[in-house]
Amino acid sequence: MILKKFYLRDGHRLTLLYATILSLCITSNVLNAQDDEGDVVYVLDPFTVSETATEGYIASNSLAGTRSNTPIKDIPINIQVFTSELADDFLITNQVELERYNAAMVNGAADVHSSNVIQQAYNNFFFRGFQQNWGLRDGVRQYDPVDMAGFSRVEVVKGPAAALYGLAYPGGIMNSVTKTVDFSQNFADLGLTLASEGEYRAQVDANFTSEVNLGSFGVRFVGVNSETRDYRRNSEGTIQFSQVNLAWKPTQKTTLEFLLEYGYRDKTMGLGTFETAEVDSQGNGLGNGASIPIQISHPDIPWDWNWSTDNVRSLETSNMRFRVTHQFNHNFFVNAYWQYGDRDQVDSDGLNAAGMGGSAGNWDLGFSSRGGVATGWLNPNTPEERIAMHWHHRDWQNEMWAYGATAVYELNTNAFDNVFTVGANAWSEDFITFKGTVPEGSTSIVYLPVKANIDIPTPIGPPTDYFMDTAGAYETQDNSNDYYFASWQAKFMDGRLKTNVAVNRANFKLVQWANGNSLVPDNVTEDSETSPLYGVVFDVTDDISLFAIQSTSLFPTSLRDSFQRQLPPLVGESFEIGTKIDLMDGRVSGTISYYTITQEGGGVDDPDAFNLDQQIWDSLSPAERALRWPGLSREDLAGDVVDGAETESKGFEADLVLQPTRNWQILLSYAHNKIKISKHVNSALVGDIPYEGPIEDQFSFLTKYSFTEGSAQGLSIGLGGQWAGKAYRGSHNGVDRYDPSTFYLEGFAGYKFDMFGYPAVLRLNIKNLTEQEAFVGWRATGSSSVVATQRYEVPTERVYSLTLGIRF
Repeated sequence: MILKKFYLRDGHRLTLLYATILSLCITSNVLNAQDDEGDVVYVLDPFTVSETATEGYIASNSLAGTRSNTPIKDIPINIQVFTSELADDFLITNQVELERYNAAMVNGAADVHSSNVIQQAYNNFFFRGFQQNWGLRDGVRQYDPVDMAGFSRVEVVKGPAAALYGLAYPGGIMNSVTKTVDFSQNFADLGLTLASEGEYRAQVDANFTSEVNLGSFGVRFVGVNSETRDYRRNSEGTIQFSQVNLAWKPTQKTTLEFLLEYGYRDKTMGLGTFETAEVDSQGNGLGNGASIPIQISHPDIPWDWNWSTDNVRSLETSNMRFRVTHQFNHNFFVNAYWQYGDRDQVDSDGLNAAGMGGSAGNWDLGFSSRGGVATGWLNPNTPEERIAMHWHHRDWQNEMWAYGATAVYELNTNAFDNVFTVGANAWSEDFITFKGTVPEGSTSIVYLPVKANIDIPTPIGPPTDYFMDTAGAYETQDNSNDYYFASWQAKFMDGRLKTNVAVNRANFKLVQWANGNSLVPDNVTEDSETSPLYGVVFDVTDDISLFAIQSTSLFPTSLRDSFQRQLPPLVGESFEIGTKIDLMDGRVSGTISYYTITQEGGGVDDPDAFNLDQQIWDSLSPAERALRWPGLSREDLAGDVVDGAETESKGFEADLVLQPTRNWQILLSYAHNKIKISKHVNSALVGDIPYEGPIEDQFSFLTKYSFTEGSAQGLSIGLGGQWAGKAYRGSHNGVDRYDPSTFYLEGFAGYKFDMFGYPAVLRLNIKNLTEQEAFVGWRATGSSSVVATQRYEVPTERVYSLTLGIRF
């Protein structure tokens, strides 16, 4: 059941293909669609939100809240939109980085030292307190970070949205909206960024349209090439991104669009640190939860040193989509699409020592069906200590298909206005993962001294005893779902009362093989769910509206316990009330709301549960246990994810936009969220936080001031920041542990001017102005009876970037 790879692995060849298509389509005439009387005709596309329909950081319409182009103030949902201008100003290069600026979201386990995000950290992204991994792209499931150069905006929709998107998490969704051909103008934007750590980024966004014999035709090409690095040794990485959008309007009422996209990014593995448990004078583990980094017991080793090799973690993706939109008359529109995408995420393919905190795949790095391979920091703080490295491979491959259609019908009467939306969608995924390693006792293991500034070997190719581990590998999944939805939006009382009623019927099937060589699956999960949504917005005055919404969610989880037993799907239900304001002629606007959400299914951590590690422990000799889990006891290994729980999240949120003057914009976001286990098979856990990572209080802001007159005309300055309260990091021996609160700040200054007669911008960005420390390990206490609750702090550095952009 090995996947076939359809995309071109040579990114340069694919980029050349895109450029060839582009060169064939460049023309000089801008489309002016006209009616029979010669007047310009503008047709509002209910399926498209235009990049130009924003003012700076403010967007008035959304697709994500209703599946049609609808004013945000008329939607009974808390929605925030991040515009492309905002992303450009703050040099935000992927949608994951935007999660800092909505307080409802927590991006846990992020590599704070790097801007090169390979993956949204698995099970460490929290939306209103709930774990989630998938997001949406143009309304379709997508997991990976994508370069922001390919997006026109990112929409944040809070709360369950299964009635709109079939399968959704209870906390909410991030819907990234892809750039499309712009028929209103021709342009070519070029940009070059240089950063203080030696990074560079080159970007192009070119859009050309023309009238041809068979209607109007347009092409838009987006390309990015970037070399990334940070202050750590051996931290080099790469980002390549290419996107072509083609659009043809054979008539003013019909648009056909084609998207072709390729992305690649990689970053060196093993950039983190090694840690060890605290022991007594006889070398026995104290069991107090301390986890001591190698830099603490060896002060001569700096925090920027690592034992990484040329082994990289990489992600390669491709996407292809065809979409057609047709307007039958002024009030009936239909949209249909088909798309295919695939991805290959290689978490390791080379010599690796599995440094904690920076090495993906370290959970299974040294162990296989042929025995355990001790890797990393061996015999810590003894005369026999050393760093052990061996060859390892781990990758995850996915192919995904999706297709669907949506129809929008507007019916306006003397009494009230109506918008009916109906549609159907299907999505499927084939997934497989591979693992390769060396056997126990391998002679190919490389041993290095525990010292900084030493030569790290980089052998070419795997050793002779390297093998693909087929006994427990080739884990495979076939995941599919289809869903059917209908919604009714209506306006009563001269438009003061707006209602939104929607329903969705979703069916899904998840088939899993623990061993892909097996013909019989280990787990087959099927379920169907009807998800309703009821919402209302009432305009108390022209400036203040009240809204209420009740909605549900459904999402299948691939989560299994350590014995590979499948856990049930996630089902959520929410009730939210709030107000939408638009005061002082729009100078103060936003949403304030209170919500409560419950979720059943999935799994929660039970620190006392018996797990696979304990079963393995029971089968090993004392010497084998010491080799595999140095310094740990059987009790230290306890815990697993279990079924039989209900999780409840309650919170208060405020998202506001302030415009003190025409030139000054301020975005504010605050969230207070409490999540707890409300029911559990282990009654002792009721009231506990269900997993590590949630933050109770967060506040973020973005602000920009633009000078439009006087000697400073053309200058703009901006500041962005986030304060995050302490983050829950689990419990040890009944004692809760937390990361300290953090405060992050970044800023920019940009200047617009003419260069060779073309508009240009020069912008300075400063990331991490506060030099916010990162946290690793747990400080030693010197006692088995005192639990370690304080973190070690790792210094970080400011990053300065200078960007020059020009538009032709």
